[in-house]
Amino acid sequence: MSDLSSLRKRIDTLDATLVDLLNERAQVSLNIGAAKRKATGGDESSESKELHVYMPGREKEVYAKLEGMNQGPLNHSSLHAIFREIMSASIALQKDVSIAYLGPPGTFSHQAAYERLGDSVAYVPVKDITSVFEAVEKKTATYGLVPFENSTFGTVVETLDNFVKTSVRVRAETYLSVHQCLLSNSKLEKITKVYSHPQGLGQTQKWLSTHLPNAKRIPVKSTAEAAEQASNETGAAAVCSELCSSLYGLEIIQKDIEDAAANTTRFLIIGTSSDNATKDDHTLIHFTVDHRQPGALCDGLKVFKDYGLNLFKIDSRPSGQRPWHYVFVVECSGHFQNESVQRAVKDLEQYCLDVVVLGSFPNQRPE
Repeated sequence: MSDLSSLRKRIDTLDATLVDLLNERAQVSLNIGAAKRKATGGDESSESKELHVYMPGREKEVYAKLEGMNQGPLNHSSLHAIFREIMSASIALQKDVSIAYLGPPGTFSHQAAYERLGDSVAYVPVKDITSVFEAVEKKTATYGLVPFENSTFGTVVETLDNFVKTSVRVRAETYLSVHQCLLSNSKLEKITKVYSHPQGLGQTQKWLSTHLPNAKRIPVKSTAEAAEQASNETGAAAVCSELCSSLYGLEIIQKDIEDAAANTTRFLIIGTSSDNATKDDHTLIHFTVDHRQPGALCDGLKVFKDYGLNLFKIDSRPSGQRPWHYVFVVECSGHFQNESVQRAVKDLEQYCLDVVVLGSFPNQRPE
């Protein structure tokens, strides 16, 4: 019993030390915020509109150092979770930060934003992906988080279309393992319609075709909206996260109905500018070509090879300028501050039109 008592006293002593150290760290964070304001033309009492307190490059560096220092027994995931909240609190001390996401609460976007930015920032649910972009452009939110692509169902078209016409810039990427559930207050055999976001329906096509072949599939703007809709209708179900079960009062009919076990969605965090370069970045660029010139697209893409830049993703969308004219969106290695990327963009302009760098961000693709 005396051993237990002494161990608890030791915990109390360590807790007191931790509180002092956390507050010391918080004060340094406040000093950093003041230094940033001074560097952007503001002062400690007048916040610059361009003050950025979420620095994904620095965040990545901190996590890497923590993993290098960590000798256990805490695993890396636990340490990440602890420091996510410490950094979230530090961000909030420097500036009131809000992040817009595809709502309502309970969507995978909500989950991805929370897992990345923690509990100390404000979360702003909006009705659709376009509204996320608008919130950042109009500065009603500091940052936004949008789904970009899914490992099973591919690119999120609405996000891509907004990037073609937006003034915002990519600031970071984050990944979320997505496990879809079928939720309903009706029995499986009584379900006649299934609501979900188009990505949710696409990620569960095989399961739905096998178990609910006659049920009507109805796309809505988000998985949480699907849950809300299903909760109000008899014979309706939703494909969404398990979290929506408690949020919207639905029973879990079946868990993990996604067609691919490694189902992962990639999200992009957007802001008014990108972060500075790290040693491992990706850059997103869009451009058009004159389709009347044979090889114009080929010549444009060859520029990336000439400067040793790897291409990870290529998409195309109708430009809206005229029928059968397209905007191409490419993701390459490097940062727009790097000389190789700058030279590649300059050469790209010789073959392509409307070249726009949408931003650069630290590469955080899972191994």
